[in-house]
Amino acid sequence: MRIVARAPGKLVVLGEYAVLDGAPALVLAIDRYAVATLEPSGADECVLETLSPDPIERRFARGAPSGAALVDLAIGDARALPAWRGSLDSTQLYGSAGKLGLGSSAAALCAWAGAWAAYARAGGVDVPAPALDGLIALHRGFQGGRGSGIDVAASLAGGVIEFRLDPLGVPRIGSVRLPNSVGFAGIFAGRPASTPELIAHYRAWKAARPAEAAAMFRRLSAAAEAGCAAARGEAADAFVEAIAAYGRGLQDLGVAIGADIVTAEHRQIGEHARRHGVAYKVSGAGGGDLGFACALDRDALAGFETVVREHGFRVLKLGLAGRGLTVNELADERVGGRWE
Repeated sequence: MRIVARAPGKLVVLGEYAVLDGAPALVLAIDRYAVATLEPSGADECVLETLSPDPIERRFARGAPSGAALVDLAIGDARALPAWRGSLDSTQLYGSAGKLGLGSSAAALCAWAGAWAAYARAGGVDVPAPALDGLIALHRGFQGGRGSGIDVAASLAGGVIEFRLDPLGVPRIGSVRLPNSVGFAGIFAGRPASTPELIAHYRAWKAARPAEAAAMFRRLSAAAEAGCAAARGEAADAFVEAIAAYGRGLQDLGVAIGADIVTAEHRQIGEHARRHGVAYKVSGAGGGDLGFACALDRDALAGFETVVREHGFRVLKLGLAGRGLTVNELADERVGGRWE
């Protein structure tokens, strides 16, 4: 018996920061994957190999923790199961500079949780299939209690997701589509970012300046609502304008909270985007890693990509992952996006 599970990464399109306070967000599941495998070890000890991106092999007694925090969160009590051998590979979500901002930890958690639940059930232990609320709780535990859960939702469900936290903080998701005429690309600005650090800046600013924070929330929320409505209505022009408006809002938010949400590199990329008629914004918490570019004119988008490559930035050719977490299914195992 060999279990194989995989879960896609994510690219946040709309809703950063404001989603924490109830605004809608839009996120794409993208065709780069974390892959988990599990099988009986045939020995008295367990073996876990993690590749994220450097390989680490851990050996430990059956029922003991592996020492890999994300894996141990998803396992729980494993004493009733035989010793196992597993691997968790999220290298598709990394580049030479480290994390790309594609939700590597959420994808790895979803893949491992899916593989573990299947392995446990095959061993006669009643473990339910992973569910959104439980996975978000585990991922928040991994991140010190932080995070909306938007990246987990993308990895679990796949496709294009509209995500919102209700007044009680319960995640609500719905499946939408990008307008057919919209082309998009991810741009890596050159250095990984610390999402927890940026979120901490945001929360401290909110506490210190509640009136200013409320006004900024209204602005960001309005842009996110407009973009989500445009996606639901396949209104391409309105969708692209909402992307540009949200990007401007994030830049002003960074100034307000005293954090480099939109770095000098992202500002430079944004200038190239404007000259080519392309909408551009940071994706996720910002701070240096990933940006999202979109346009109705595919030639304009291609010209923009050429220019940013010439200026030393990385273009990620990413496609949509139509499905989220899959377990034990024959699937195309190619690497999804590649550097161009």
